Amino acid sequence: MITLQEILNLKTDIFKNSKRVKMVRHKDNRLEYRDVIKDRAKLLEYQKEQDKNIFKDCDYIISFIGQESTKSVFFGVFKVLGITKKSNKFHYNLIQLDEFNYFTNRIVIDWGGSALSWHQWYHLQKKEIIQIFPEGYLGEFPGLLNFVLSFDELHRLINNPDANQDWKNNLSSVNGIYLILDNKTGNQYIGSANGKKGIWQRWTDYATNYHGANKALEELCNKDISYHKNFSYSVLQTLPSNITKPEIDKIEALYKQKLGSKVHGLNRN
Repeated sequence: MITLQEILNLKTDIFKNSKRVKMVRHKDNRLEYRDVIKDRAKLLEYQKEQDKNIFKDCDYIISFIGQESTKSVFFGVFKVLGITKKSNKFHYNLIQLDEFNYFTNRIVIDWGGSALSWHQWYHLQKKEIIQIFPEGYLGEFPGLLNFVLSFDELHRLINNPDANQDWKNNLSSVNGIYLILDNKTGNQYIGSANGKKGIWQRWTDYATNYHGANKALEELCNKDISYHKNFSYSVLQTLPSNITKPEIDKIEALYKQKLGSKVHGLNRN
């Protein structure tokens, strides 16, 4: 058994003899790993404010996000710089220590039988590491029709294929009709994938140049260099690898008609 303490103490000496370090487990009712790592900014703000003075005797806190059962994903190490009290709440000035970012969203520990105690002293509670995700890991593949990816998630996925083999294998094995949603305006783009590596191949273009040579998307990206951050990606229908191009075009045209993506959306043809 390898413990969290063994791993972190190899990295630094600041925790070894300190009794002023706490581990905290913020429970998140969503079990989907992708949702947990996506809302980092909100979780950071949430951590800074507490009803009780939980961190009054702490120099550092080591944070985790709780998932199903007693699993907990490493969130980061924070130095406590100060405490203020406002409106019966305690506000902590926290700074994240960058040297531990390598472990963020990767180390999974067993919080143990004391799951109800969400804050514990580091030197008193050994935590077993039960899993280490590869760098760039996006989460378990949920099924071809059961996800929506933000652009940042798509970029993470395409640029870390070895860490996400299930995603790559499934998206490479099928052709399909896909949807790109502009979350700023609600406009939609309907596209099809029929290359050698299916949807994976087509979406690699979007992760690389943001627009995939689609005119309406390209115009948006040219006007605003960060506009691609508004896009999200999902699969509407999977198609067999032996389907002909005319058959795919016919199905694609039907989706454009159903969703009105030519009249009010981002499809130009």
